[in-house]
Amino acid sequence: MAQKKPAAPAASFTHPSAGISTRVERYVAVRWHAGVAADAKAALLREAGVELATLDEQAPPPLPHVNQTDGLSWIQGVGGKPVPLDALVMLEDSDLVEWVSPAYRAAQDTVSVFTVNPTRLYIKEQALTRAGGVAALAAPVSVDTTRTTRLRGYVVLAIDRPSLAEGRTAIATANSVQASFAAGAGAAEADAIKFETIPFLSPACGGCGCGASPAGEAATAVACRPPSGEFTPNDPMFGLQWGLQRTNVPRAWQMARGSAQVTVAVIDEGVQLDHADLHLHPQSWNASDDTPDGSPTGNHGTACAGIIGARMDNGQGVAGAAGGVRIMAIATATWADIDIAEGLYFAADNGARVVSMSFGVYPSWNIWDFSLIQDALQYAHDKGLLLVAASGNENQPVARFPGSDARTLCVGGSNRSDERKRVGDSSSENWWGASHGPDVDVVAPCLEMPTTDRLAGDGYGPGDYYDRFNGTSSATPLVAGIAALLFSSRPSLTAVEVRRLIESTCDKISPALYAYANVGSKPSGTWNAEVGYGRVNAERALLASCALGAEQDEACSGCGGHCVEPTPKACRAPAAPPWLPFDRCLMFYEARAFDLPGLQDRRLQVRATYEHCLSLQGRQQGALLYSVTLLPGETVRIFEFDRYRRVTSATARVSVQTSFRQTMSALSQSRRSSSQSAYVDALVDIRTHSDLSVAAGGGLAGFFGAPQVKGESGTDTQTTVASGASTQTVAEQFTQIAVTASQAIEAERSLVVSRFEEAEHQTTTERTLQNDNDCYAVTYFVRRVNEVYTVHTRVASIEWRVGDGPWRSFDDVDGLSEAARKVLQELRRQLPRPGDQVKDPRVITLPTDGTLYEAELAHCSSCEPGREAEGQIRLERMRLQARRECLQTELLALEVERRRALAGSAQAAALELGPLAFERAGLLDGEGHE
Repeated sequence: MAQKKPAAPAASFTHPSAGISTRVERYVAVRWHAGVAADAKAALLREAGVELATLDEQAPPPLPHVNQTDGLSWIQGVGGKPVPLDALVMLEDSDLVEWVSPAYRAAQDTVSVFTVNPTRLYIKEQALTRAGGVAALAAPVSVDTTRTTRLRGYVVLAIDRPSLAEGRTAIATANSVQASFAAGAGAAEADAIKFETIPFLSPACGGCGCGASPAGEAATAVACRPPSGEFTPNDPMFGLQWGLQRTNVPRAWQMARGSAQVTVAVIDEGVQLDHADLHLHPQSWNASDDTPDGSPTGNHGTACAGIIGARMDNGQGVAGAAGGVRIMAIATATWADIDIAEGLYFAADNGARVVSMSFGVYPSWNIWDFSLIQDALQYAHDKGLLLVAASGNENQPVARFPGSDARTLCVGGSNRSDERKRVGDSSSENWWGASHGPDVDVVAPCLEMPTTDRLAGDGYGPGDYYDRFNGTSSATPLVAGIAALLFSSRPSLTAVEVRRLIESTCDKISPALYAYANVGSKPSGTWNAEVGYGRVNAERALLASCALGAEQDEACSGCGGHCVEPTPKACRAPAAPPWLPFDRCLMFYEARAFDLPGLQDRRLQVRATYEHCLSLQGRQQGALLYSVTLLPGETVRIFEFDRYRRVTSATARVSVQTSFRQTMSALSQSRRSSSQSAYVDALVDIRTHSDLSVAAGGGLAGFFGAPQVKGESGTDTQTTVASGASTQTVAEQFTQIAVTASQAIEAERSLVVSRFEEAEHQTTTERTLQNDNDCYAVTYFVRRVNEVYTVHTRVASIEWRVGDGPWRSFDDVDGLSEAARKVLQELRRQLPRPGDQVKDPRVITLPTDGTLYEAELAHCSSCEPGREAEGQIRLERMRLQARRECLQTELLALEVERRRALAGSAQAAALELGPLAFERAGLLDGEGHE
C-alpha cells in the first residue's frame, strides 16, 4: 500500500481569545482512546520516534508542568526536536489514538502553548440560526446533539471524518464556516466561532511534594453550641493532618460533620471511584469523553477529593474536613476550556452545593477562552452553588482564573508559621509561593497535606494514601470542605451566606507582618492583599452559623397575632443600627517576647501577641468649648478649624495634626524606653514625616493604615512570663496609654471665633448664628462631639521558637525531643491561652472634629416702649385675622350642609359666598379684585 502523504498543518490561524497564533513545530498533542495501557502508549511513541514533551527549565511541583494525563500526551521529537510529519501520520493511523493536533502559540506571547481539539467546533446558536442553520454551512460537519444540550447557548459541530493528515480539522472547518457567514449578509456576529482549547501547561495548582509516602459513616449535626474540646477520629494518619488542626476543624466536628445530603463537585483529573475511603455521588462525568464516568485521568483529583470528604473515624487512612459528604467526580482528560464549562453546568444541574476548582490559568497564558467559562460560572452562581478556586503557586501578586473571578471564593496558601506561603520562607518547600493580590479572599494550609491517592500505586505514591500533597490545590479543597460543613449544619444557608461566614470568621494571622484594613470592595471585614481576610477557621465559622441561624429561624407568617416564632421580616419595623462587630473595631496589635533558658545551648523564646480592640459604642457631648450670647437681631459668623491642622509652605500643604494612632505609638515608645523626652521626640518625628514612616515601636500598630514594619513588633525581652504576659496587665497598660492619648488629642484641638477669611475654610467651616427674637437674648453653647469606645484585649496567639527558627504554635511540636516538649508544657501553664479576653471597665472618649450647637433663651433685654407696643399690635392683628378665617370656614361648612338638605327636597338654591371665601380659594386678591 502506498504511504499517505500528509498535509502540513496550518502555519497560523486566528484564535478567538489568543488572536493570531503560529504553529510550534516542536510539540504535538496526542489524544488516546479510553483504556489504553501505559506500556502500549510508550511502545507506540518509541516506534514513531518521538518522546514525551518536557520543559526547557524543569521546576519541582507545584510549579507549572506539562499537561500530561492518562488520556492526553504532549510529545516532541527526540532530544527536543520538531515532530516529523510521518510520525504524525503513524500516530493518527493507530487504533490507540483518537486524534493528533499540532501546538500553537499566540503571536504576542513567548511562553504559552496550546492546541485545539480537531474533531469539534462550537458556534453560537443565534449566529447559526441567522446564517440559515447547519445546512447552509459549506463545511463537512454534523450537529453533536448530546453535547449541545450540555453547553448553554452553543451548537456543537462534529467534524466529519476528521484527519490532520488530510486537512479536515476544526481550524480548517472554521475557515469554511466563516466564509458561509460572510456569504449570508449579516449572519455572523463577533466571536461567534469557538474552539476547544487545550493548554500545554497543566492548570492544576498542586501535586506531588516529592517526599516519602507512608505506608463508618460520620454523623452529621452534633450540637449547635460552643465545643468543649476536639473530636479525635481513629483514622491512622489524622495526626499528620496539621492543616485540619490549624483551622480548628476537629473542634468544629463537635458541632457538625459532613452530611450525605451535601454534594461537593470536584472538577479535576477525575477521582478514584472505588476508593474505600471516599463516599462518591452516584453521578459522575468525563467532560472530555462525554461519558458518565469520572474515573481518574490523572492523580490530582483523587488527592483533592480526600481533603474534602475522606471518610472519618473509620479506622483507615485520613479524615476529610467534611467526611461524610458525597464527592461528585467531574473529570477532564485534556484541561480544555470547554471541559471546565461543561463541568460547571453538570455540577449545577445535578445537585452539587459546592464546586472545588484546584486549577486555573493566567490571562497572559493566552490559552483559555474565558467567556465560555464565565457564562458557566454565572449559571452555577445563579443556581446557588458556592464556587471555590485556587489562586496559583507562582508567588505573583495576581491570582489565576477562575480564582480571579468575583463569583468565586479565591483561596491562597499559608505555611506552618501562619504566614503566606512564599518563596524563600522557612518551610520544607521554599522554592514556591502562593499567588496573592486583590482577588484573594482567604488562605488555608497548603503543603505536606495527607490525603487519598489512586489505588495500587497508580498515583503519587506506592500506597492508597499520600502525605505530601501541596500547592493551593490542597488549600482549596480544605476551604470547600469547611463550606460543606456549614451546609451540613444548616441546609437552609445560601451560598452567599456561607461565603460571608467563611470570610468574616478568619483568623488574622501574623498581625505583625500584615496590616489588615477595611476595603470598600471587601465587605466581610478587614482584609490584606497577602492573606485576604486571613486563615480560615472552621470552628468560628460554625459558631457564627449557629448565631445566624438563631436570628433567621422564622416559621410564623402574618402580622400580629399570637405567634410564638418571631414576626417575619416583611412585618417588622426597621431594626436599630447594629453595634460594629469585633473585627470592625479600631485595632492595635502588641507582641511581647520572653527569653527563657535554652535547650542544649539553643535559645528558647516565647512570644505572645495581643489584639487590642477599641469598639465604638456611640457618641456623646463633650466638654463646653465656649459660649456666645446674641442680643435681639444680632448676627455673628464663626469659623471652625483645628488650630494645628495645616501649615502653608511655598510648594505644598502638609498635615501636622497628630492622629490618635500616632499619639498612641509615641506614648508606647515613651513607656518602653522610660525616657521623658521620648514622647516629644517621637511626635517631632511623626510631624516631620508621613504616616507611613511611623515605627511600630512599643508593639502598637494602628488598624487603619498601619505602617509596614520589618521584624516583630514589641520588645525583645520582658520580665517574667507570669507578670509580663498577663492578659490583665497588658490590657490595663494599653487602656492607660489610650486614655492619655485621648487627653493629648483633646488638648491640641480647639474652636475659635475669628474673621478667618481663607477661601478654602470659609466654605467648609463657616457657621452663621442669628437671633431673631425682639426682646430676648439667646446664648449658644458650643460643645465638641466625642466618640465613646470600650476596650477589649484578646490573646491572638502564643508561639515559641528555638534559636532563629520559625515561630510555631504550642500545638506544633513535630520534631521536638521529649525533654523539649516537657519544657513547653510547663511554660504553657504559665502563659495565657489564645482567645483569652479581658474587657476594661473604663471607657475611652476620643474627640472628633464635629461640634454641637445648643441654643438657650437668656434673660429679657430692655426694649423701647414703642417697639414693644408695635410688637403687641402686630400680634393682635394676627390673632384677629386667624379668628376671621376660622369663622369663614365654619360658615362654608354650614352652607354645604344646607345645600345637601335642599338637594333632597329638589329645591334649587344659590350658594352665596363672601369675598373672603374666594380669597381663600385664590380667585381674589386681598383687596377683593379678581
